[in-house]
Amino acid sequence: MNHQYGYSKLFRLCAPAPLSLLIALAAFSTPAKCAQADAAIPGVQQFLNSYCNACHGAEKQKGKVRLDQLNLTKPTAGDREMLKRIGEQLTYQEMPPEDEKQPKRVSTEAVIAWIENTLGAEGERRFNSAEKLKQPGYGNYADHDTLFTPPAVRKAATPARIWRLDVESFIAKAQSWTGDKKLFIDRRTNVKPVSFPYQGPAHTFLDDAGVHGFDRSTTEMLMLETESLVKDYMGRAWTRVQKSAKGDVPKSLSLVFAEITGRNAKADELSTLVALHGKAQADLGAEEANRLAVQAIMLRPEVLFRSELGAGTPDRFGRRYLAPAELAGALGYAVNVAGPDDALTVAAAKCNPNDRAALAEVIRPYLKSDAMRDRLLRFAREYFEYPNAEEVFKDANRNDYHPTRLVEDADAFIVRILDEDRDVFRQWLTSSRYYVHGTYNYTGPKPAKIKWNNGYKDYHRNYSLPATAIGKDPAWVEMPPTERAGMLTHPAWLLAFSDNEKNQAIQRGRWVTTKLLGGFVPDAPVEVDARLPDDKTMTLREKMHVTRAELCISCHKKMDPMGLPFEQYDLFGRFRTQENAKPVVTTGAYWNKEVKDPVSYVRALAEEPKVRQVFLRHVFRFFLGRNETADDAPTLIDMDATYLKTNGSLKETVLTLLTSDSFLYRIQ
Repeated sequence: MNHQYGYSKLFRLCAPAPLSLLIALAAFSTPAKCAQADAAIPGVQQFLNSYCNACHGAEKQKGKVRLDQLNLTKPTAGDREMLKRIGEQLTYQEMPPEDEKQPKRVSTEAVIAWIENTLGAEGERRFNSAEKLKQPGYGNYADHDTLFTPPAVRKAATPARIWRLDVESFIAKAQSWTGDKKLFIDRRTNVKPVSFPYQGPAHTFLDDAGVHGFDRSTTEMLMLETESLVKDYMGRAWTRVQKSAKGDVPKSLSLVFAEITGRNAKADELSTLVALHGKAQADLGAEEANRLAVQAIMLRPEVLFRSELGAGTPDRFGRRYLAPAELAGALGYAVNVAGPDDALTVAAAKCNPNDRAALAEVIRPYLKSDAMRDRLLRFAREYFEYPNAEEVFKDANRNDYHPTRLVEDADAFIVRILDEDRDVFRQWLTSSRYYVHGTYNYTGPKPAKIKWNNGYKDYHRNYSLPATAIGKDPAWVEMPPTERAGMLTHPAWLLAFSDNEKNQAIQRGRWVTTKLLGGFVPDAPVEVDARLPDDKTMTLREKMHVTRAELCISCHKKMDPMGLPFEQYDLFGRFRTQENAKPVVTTGAYWNKEVKDPVSYVRALAEEPKVRQVFLRHVFRFFLGRNETADDAPTLIDMDATYLKTNGSLKETVLTLLTSDSFLYRIQ
C-alpha cells in the first residue's frame, strides 16, 4: 500500500509541555484582537518547540514536514496553509500520537484559537473547529471525559433551527392525509422513490438537522411531489372533506389546512386561500380551483419543515423553551415517524415544561407503541449498519445468497430485545439467541412446503448450523456460545462489512472504533493506493501487513486490531477455523487490551462503561439530530444514570433524553 499522505499526516509531537507554556497560553483561550494574538506568539512557538520540532525540525522531517521554519509573525501563504493543517490535526486529535505524551487540553485549545484568529485576521477562510465539530461524523471528536463530567453550570440547549422532515415522515403524513398506504411506494419493488435529496455522510444517522435544513432545491422537489400527492388527495379525501363541510368552500379549506399542517388556519391565511380559490374558479373552473387551493396548502413550509425556534422570554443563558406546537412536533417525531397525534398536540399545549415529571407521564404511553418500536428499530439499523448487507454483491454461482432474509433475521433479533427492554445494549452485543428463517431442504418427516417466510436452500449454512438444527418455519435458535454472540457476529452485520471477494476487516475495525470506542479515523487521502496484495495464497491478515507501513500505521492502528478478530468468519459470515488451509488467527486488541477471539471480544466490550456511554452518545445524536457538546454533559450523565438505574431500559433512557434541557430548550 503506497500511502502518500503529504500534509494529511503532518507531524509527530514528542515532548511534554512545561508549566510556563500552559500559563502563557491560558490567557489566550479564545480568538482575540491582533495585538493579543501577537503577544501569544511566543507561547505558540514554545508549544511547537516542545511538541513538534523533535520530529519535524532541522534534524528530522517525518512525513516530509518541517515546522521549525514557520514564520508566525508574518506567515506566508505556505505558512498559513500549514497552520490550517496543524489546527486540523490538533482539533481532531490526530496529534500527538496516542503512544506519546499528551499536552494539556487547555494549551492545545489555546493554540487552535490562535490559529483560528490568525487565519481570520489575514482574510483567509477561517479554520472554525467549533463549526466542524457540529457536522455529522465529527461527534466523536468532542472530549468524552468532559461529556460525562458534571459542569459547574447546567445550561444545555439545542440551537434554534428549521429541520426538514425525514423522508419517511413525509411519506407517513401523506399516506395519512390520503388514506393511501401505497402512496410513493412502487408496488412491485416496495421502493419509496420520493425525490427529496436526503443523504448524509457515510456511517452517520440520516436525519441530521444540520444537513437537512431549509433550501430552495428541496422546495422545488416538493412542488414536483405535490402533483401526485394532490391528485391522490383529491381522488380519495376531497369528497369526505366537502361532505363534512357541506360544500362550504371556506370551511372545506379550513378543514384541509388543519389536517395537513396540524394547526388551525389564521384569519389572513384562510382569506388568502379563499381568494386564490375564487380567482382560480373564475378562470379555470371549480375542480381546478379545489386542486390548486389544496396544493397551496401542501406547499406551506410547515408541511415539509419543522420549526424549532423557541418562544417566550430567554433565561440568563439565552435559552427559550419550545413553543407548544414546536414541543408537540419535537416529541411527536421522536416517538412516531408520522409525527404528533391529536392527543399529544393537546397535551403539549397544556404542559408546563418546567414540570418534567408531568411531561414524562405524557410521553411514557407512547414508548410502548408500535410506532416507537419502529423508531428504535430504525435507530438500531442505522447504528449497526447491518441493512447494508443487501447492497453487497456476491457472485451468484458462489453460493445461495439471499441477504434480505438475514437482515430480516437481524431485525427480529433487535426487536425481541427492544420488547424485553432490559439490558438492551449488552443483549444487542452478546445474546446468542437468534431468529432464523426456515430452510427449503427440511429434513423432517414431510417435505417442506415452500413459503415466503421460509429461508432458502441450505439456509442453515449461513449460521454454521447442522441441517437438522432448523426446520421449515422461522424459529428462535440458541447459537453455539463459542461461535456467536450479538450483532457483531450475526451474518447480516458481517456481510454488511464484506465485498465480493473478501471480508472488510478494516471497515469492521473502523465501526468498532467509531461506534463503540468513541474514537475517530480520518478519511484516507484521495492519493492513497489502498489496494492489498493480490496473492491468492495469503490470508487477509497476511495481506494486511502493508498497512503497517510508516505512512499507514497511524490510521490503521485504530482499525486493524479492532477488526481482525472477526476473521473468525468467512465472507458469507460463516464460522470457520481455517483460511486457505491455514489456521485462522483471531487475535486483536482495543485500548491496549488483547483479545483472542470475536466472542470474548464483544463480551468484553459490553462490560466497558465507556463503551456503554459512547452508545448513549449515539442515541443522543439520533433523537436530537445533532452532535453532542460539552453543554450537553448533564443530559448524557442523566441518560447514563437512568440506563443503569432501570437495568438497561432503552425506552426509559430515551424518556430521560426527551425531558432534558437539551431536548426542550432552544438558543439563538
